[in-house]
Amino acid sequence: DGTETAATLDDTTNMTLGEFNLMLRYQEAQMETYYAAMFGTSNIYAQDMTGSGVIYGETAKDALLTQFEEMYVLEAEAPNYGAELTEEEKAAVAEAAAQFISDNSDKVKEALGVDQTTVERVLTLAKIQDKMYDALTADVDTQVSDEEAAQKKIAYVYVSSSGTETDEEGNLIDLTDEETADLKAELQAILDEAAAGGDLKAAVAAANANRDEDSQLTVSEVSYGADRTTPAGEVRNAADALTDGQVSSVVETDTGFYGIQMISTFDEEATEAEKEAIVQERRDAMYQEQYSALKEQHTFTAVDSVLDKLTFDRVYTLETSEQ
Repeated sequence: DGTETAATLDDTTNMTLGEFNLMLRYQEAQMETYYAAMFGTSNIYAQDMTGSGVIYGETAKDALLTQFEEMYVLEAEAPNYGAELTEEEKAAVAEAAAQFISDNSDKVKEALGVDQTTVERVLTLAKIQDKMYDALTADVDTQVSDEEAAQKKIAYVYVSSSGTETDEEGNLIDLTDEETADLKAELQAILDEAAAGGDLKAAVAAANANRDEDSQLTVSEVSYGADRTTPAGEVRNAADALTDGQVSSVVETDTGFYGIQMISTFDEEATEAEKEAIVQERRDAMYQEQYSALKEQHTFTAVDSVLDKLTFDRVYTLETSEQ
């Protein structure tokens, strides 16, 4: 019965089982569809994924209950922030709910325990959550200096110091000192060519002409800033000593050898992206702080005996274009 009360906010506002089940099964269908396509596995929610003795479905229910608590608290607080839905937004929610009802069979709707009203309710909660996020983070500091967000961009070629030959047990055989020295010498020759021509990619392409198909070298590009942990510290330290266009000597790490060319000591595009990421981090932190304070003013009580009726003895999937 989708109309049963599955949780209550402040002993006055009820969350129905249908609302909860709709979201639970939608999330389940997303995961089941993904795992089936990627790994050919099924009924993930009925499996103990972590070896804890608890099936994944029960863990998902707990997480979703926390999500619903958040949505219900935010809805209760929305009038204080002017975050109620407009008439236009209500109309859009109703239209989207009607489309969902139209797209799904009576059998599916019966299994979910939902109707037009239930779907509208869930969509309304989600929309209010979005509006409350904006309201609670309206005063976030959006100013980020170039210095704080600065990103550099490098191109690099990597050669593993592990051998490619295996022993009788299938383990990689370490390179000999002579083989390691030859590898470093080859990479240094590539870097010397890159320094002379100003183009690491061209130097690697020329070197690849003398390598077989299975041992072709590749040049990768990456941007990084002061707070990044990748690429490896040895690589970042060597790159930091370079000016635009300059090429390093061989950089040795625990796993292999790198050759680096500094593309730009100030990557404008990556720096702007980092500024946006920093502001988003500030927004998320402010939102969590503000929401936590609001949550303390409310009580959300689950009705376990009702939620326990939701089991995982059938598999839900999303309909795809191939189905």
